Amino acid sequence: MNNNIKRNIWVVLIILVAIGFRVGFEVAINLLRFGLPNTQIFTYFLRYLVVVISIIIWIRIATRTHYHNTKLIWLLALVIDPFTGLFLFLTFGRDYKESNRYKNHPLIKKGVYLTQEDKTDFHTPELSYIDDEITDIYKTAYNMTNHSVFKDNTSVELLRNGEVFFPRLKEELKIANSFILFQFFTIRTDETGKEILDLLKEKVQQGIEVKVIYDAIGSVFLNKKYLKSLKEAGVEINAIDPVYFGFFNTKVNYRNHRKSVIIDGKVAFLGGMNIADEYWNRTKGYPKFRDTQLLIKGKAITSLTALFFRDYYYITNDFIDDDKYYPKKVINKPGLVQLIPSGPEYVNPTIRNVYVKMINNAKKSIKIMTPYLVLDEELRTSLIIASRSDVNVEIILPGVPDKKWIYFITNSNISTLIDKNIKIYKYKDTFTHAKVLIIDDRLASCGTYNLDNRSAHINFEATLLLYKEGVQSLVNDFENDLKNCHLVDYEKWKNRSIFIRLTEALFNILTPLA
Repeated sequence: MNNNIKRNIWVVLIILVAIGFRVGFEVAINLLRFGLPNTQIFTYFLRYLVVVISIIIWIRIATRTHYHNTKLIWLLALVIDPFTGLFLFLTFGRDYKESNRYKNHPLIKKGVYLTQEDKTDFHTPELSYIDDEITDIYKTAYNMTNHSVFKDNTSVELLRNGEVFFPRLKEELKIANSFILFQFFTIRTDETGKEILDLLKEKVQQGIEVKVIYDAIGSVFLNKKYLKSLKEAGVEINAIDPVYFGFFNTKVNYRNHRKSVIIDGKVAFLGGMNIADEYWNRTKGYPKFRDTQLLIKGKAITSLTALFFRDYYYITNDFIDDDKYYPKKVINKPGLVQLIPSGPEYVNPTIRNVYVKMINNAKKSIKIMTPYLVLDEELRTSLIIASRSDVNVEIILPGVPDKKWIYFITNSNISTLIDKNIKIYKYKDTFTHAKVLIIDDRLASCGTYNLDNRSAHINFEATLLLYKEGVQSLVNDFENDLKNCHLVDYEKWKNRSIFIRLTEALFNILTPLA
């Protein structure tokens, strides 16, 4: 949409608002002359204005292309109940790119924060010999995010479950000698949280610089008194988008779901696990968790560090570009590693689009593990086409849910796939929180990205795209997981009770918002 059209639409909307207020005011004056109570007139005037504003927003949504995946939901909500629809839209529906917190941070746009990375030239001999279908996927991610592709200089180690991840994290934190960059969606001050956070406190007391970022909604139950003691000890702690008044505040909706640790620029972690007891399977209040974290060494840590400081700048307005955070240690390992971030600041959903391209390029197999299966039309169609092309599509889902309403949506998506020869597995008595996609056993993605609309369009996410290095470990892990799963039987699935199918169908309506 060009600037002239945008300007004309805004002029029309302003005129409509002015007319609406004028007409409402005139009607209110006339009602007052008839002797109606002031409260009744005020209520009428308020209702009138809500309807007028809802109509104006309805027109605006209908004429804007970036609402394409939720447009119908919002248009129906505003028509069916203007009061509720308007409240929900002003809180959850407004575009992040129209917010002042986006406009006032120019360095987060178009990869400007990537000051320490070399540009990737896909025509160099080092990359030209690799299969074009592989490099085309990396090129797609690069053109959308500007994050470099690192070749033969990064190692990736798979850490299965919290029982492996947390002891390894503690081990690496203990030997930090310069700085620790620590970011998670959820940090709790439970047994696990205090073990890790106390260790950060110890490192600060040893003279190590520690910066902590956490999502204010994801970590809403952090003990403030305990947090204050960490700050007083010297740990720098910053919350992402704290919400003090939730109504009509889009901060409630757009959350940072990234989970990473960077130690001295030499060791980094990225994956699905947060800092809480359930990820270490230490609590009876949650189902057993199955999750995957990656340990990274080498030059690709440059991208993780830059992304951390992108989020740090967003919170503090302080853009850090010191060489000391970028030692760029080289590890000789064959393969390609690329960090792909996504978030509502991108015009297109970056990770989702890379996933669509990966699935469309698959020739033999597609392996997916995801906690949620809330597919949009493009992903669903790509998976079905792949299956119809004799690609073996296998998806591992949780056997028990963490959020029952999303589980209903997940099950409703199973119904659209299982009769297309796509194999759906459910993990026995376990909630699978790992986020893994493997194509033809040679290209893989692992990070924080769920297969749902929230990860695609709303949350800030990050994943590593891997070729050769780390891929076989993910393949082996997936095959081992299948031994703990049961295949969903098509005949039994289609014969579920009418009540269950109706419930799933009703929740499926919420797919664009999940």
